[in-house]
Amino acid sequence: GPGNPAVTISDLKNFKPTPGTDHMEPNGWMIAGLDTNFYSVVGVEVENGMLLGEPASVRFTPISWHWTYGDGKSATRSTAGRTWAAQGIPEFDPTPTSPVYTAEGTYVIDLSIRFRAEYRYAGGGWLPVIGTITLPANRLEATAGNAKTVLVNRDCSQNPRGPGC
Repeated sequence: GPGNPAVTISDLKNFKPTPGTDHMEPNGWMIAGLDTNFYSVVGVEVENGMLLGEPASVRFTPISWHWTYGDGKSATRSTAGRTWAAQGIPEFDPTPTSPVYTAEGTYVIDLSIRFRAEYRYAGGGWLPVIGTITLPANRLEATAGNAKTVLVNRDCSQNPRGPGC
């Protein structure tokens, strides 16, 4: 707007959002052939400091999550994902952020989160920053293996939520 300079992401050298945290379910392992759920904990963050010589606030909002699953596959999503419980679905069910590993092995999973930024001076309205910033989250390492289920003392028709049902 009038009197407000165009601010680009490179002007924010004094501001940086906190990287998100990458999590997985099950934690540290997966079953080949079944979904593994990945999710990130990250939120909107406001930082205060000096911007172009004036006191200002900068608000960072996560807008996309790029997962590299370590098996040659990757995905960019518009959601951080959530735990299976938070989604109200059973373990190993598909989620927007879940891949299926097809082979046994150890995999390195990386996540990069892209943020948009807005700024304001002296409590004024939020104005957009030109450009985005992408930061890496923590790296995960997990092992995929095969599993066989065996029913013991139960029939799935009697207990549909029992092991292996």
